[in-house]
Amino acid sequence: MVTFIGHVMPGTFLLILGTWWAFGAWYNYVRCKKRNRRYTCRAWYVMPGMSRRTCLEGLSKIIICSIGIAGEVVTGFEYDHFVHMDNSQNMSMYLFYLLSGLVDVTTNCRFSLPPDTDYMTLLLAVSAKGLLFLFHLHGRHHLDAFIHTFLVYTVAAEAACIIVEMNKPRSILASVGRAFFCLLQGTWFWQVGCILHSPSWDVRSHDDMTLATAIFTWHMIGVLAFLAVVGVVALFTCTTCDYNHPLQERNGSHYALVPGLEAKSGTDMGSGGKATAHPTPIDYRDGDFFA
Repeated sequence: MVTFIGHVMPGTFLLILGTWWAFGAWYNYVRCKKRNRRYTCRAWYVMPGMSRRTCLEGLSKIIICSIGIAGEVVTGFEYDHFVHMDNSQNMSMYLFYLLSGLVDVTTNCRFSLPPDTDYMTLLLAVSAKGLLFLFHLHGRHHLDAFIHTFLVYTVAAEAACIIVEMNKPRSILASVGRAFFCLLQGTWFWQVGCILHSPSWDVRSHDDMTLATAIFTWHMIGVLAFLAVVGVVALFTCTTCDYNHPLQERNGSHYALVPGLEAKSGTDMGSGGKATAHPTPIDYRDGDFFA
């Protein structure tokens, strides 16, 4: 991350991921409100209008992170030697998010993984990112180390939101909080690149450190405003989509769209000797299996 592009690439990735998380959280929340259902947190989200069988978020993580790793490897070499060691940190971050994408896809394919494996893998990726940022500060100038410290704080806050989501799966604030801190990391990555590669900033100036702190708070306000805009877009998207069909068809059978329940083919003998179908409850963390 010694170059401007080295800050822009991971920053852009985090901005895209944070925007998607924000839209997914708001969209699911609005949709649950419209259907008088309880909101449930999700580690990853489904694209509106797409089949639930397609894990777009997981596939996107795999593709983008693979491209990111390849780019860091190619740009890290000079004269047949890997000399840009900072690239190895970006490669490591991409690698953990790629692993998270693989688990997302595997979870969506209904492999028998332990509960919350997708959350734990995501938490592992965020924790590794925080560790990389923390030791990225060693031997840096004061301003350089100072502005990178904000990234460590935001990563810790993002990890805390993920833990809250796992333990309080009805908390919309935890879901939006995860998106907020991911977006904040993305915008601040761009800002760090601008500060370190602009001659107008003095890396030894206390005044510039003070200004950088103020700018970080402005980023927080800007991200909050952006979250509000994404919420409006999610509301508009949910309103314009057609969800008037009470039944969904899956594998040739019809299932009622009931949160946390999957209608299976169990039967009971009701009054008059008639066989009646009944739903068998299954605990889905997404709360909206038929997206």
